[in-house]
Amino acid sequence: MKTQNDYAVKRPYLILILIELALIVCVAGGSAYVSITEMTHPLAPFLGFVPIALFLLIYLSVTKRWSMFYFGSLRSLTARQWADYLPLLLILIVLMIANHGFQAQPASYFVYMLLSQLFLVGFVEETLFRGIMLRALMQKGKTIAVGVSSVLFGVTHALQALGGQSMQDTILQIVYAFILGFVLALLVAKNRAIWLTIIFHGLHNFINFTGNTPSTHIYDYLVIIILIVQLVWLIVSGQRKAAALSPKSARTTTAI
Repeated sequence: MKTQNDYAVKRPYLILILIELALIVCVAGGSAYVSITEMTHPLAPFLGFVPIALFLLIYLSVTKRWSMFYFGSLRSLTARQWADYLPLLLILIVLMIANHGFQAQPASYFVYMLLSQLFLVGFVEETLFRGIMLRALMQKGKTIAVGVSSVLFGVTHALQALGGQSMQDTILQIVYAFILGFVLALLVAKNRAIWLTIIFHGLHNFINFTGNTPSTHIYDYLVIIILIVQLVWLIVSGQRKAAALSPKSARTTTAI
């Protein structure tokens, strides 16, 4: 009998291509529609995420594959696992400081922005990159799954950043997105808690979009340093755990 842990697809790389195409078509199409109709609603820039979010909700609910794509209960996390996410909290604090508080906007604006970043952008991107993509590639090995999903996350955001900005800003955007994607993918693969990456992703974008003033590159570099330290820690701790379990596995196999 197959279980959810036996999930595998025949053409995982085809799944990745289809996901990327869906993102490009929906996001670009949504932006074009907003531009043509001259929509000014706070949710307008994220209109393209709506059809993808609805599709994911229906698909995961009908197939009952929420847990398969790491939507597990947070109650099962240990204190040590919760500690893995402390650097992400530090990053949110750094962003708050960098943006000098929030813009002078009505309360409804902040509600719309928070909901759009949590339930549209955060939910869609995390489910696609750290849920479906990561899970589909796990049959190729954890290293490939984390690496490929992270590269695609960085490339996707790089395409969004090519709108006439400087080369320095574009390179910084690519590096930032790639390292962030790598850290989030490792956290999901390790703890199977995609809800926390969705919350972080949503809050991260919310703070950036509603900030009082754009942050300088100094804070961007600081966030990258935090991410690199966390990335190294996750890799080293994962290797230590694997090394600690290896002798036990060998003894168990011999006993059998």
